[in-house]
Amino acid sequence: MKSVLYLTQLMRDRVKGRRLFFISILFLVLLNFPVLSIFNKGGVVAGVPVLYVYMMLVWLACIMAIGLFVERKQIRKPKTKV
Repeated sequence: MKSVLYLTQLMRDRVKGRRLFFISILFLVLLNFPVLSIFNKGGVVAGVPVLYVYMMLVWLACIMAIGLFVERKQIRKPKTKV
């Protein structure tokens, strides 16, 4: 019984690891040069350059997404009716 619980936990950790890797790659792309150059146009939002607003919002979204995936207690599985 103990080995079954260990394997279940191991599978959950692998799924979390894959999701965190995907999130990391996504935010690496969002904070890389080609995407940043789109927002480096010289506009301002409430007196703050658009590039800075974009970087802060992406950074905040990254922290929130990682927090949601790490703190999730259980991976939801779809219920199938037979």
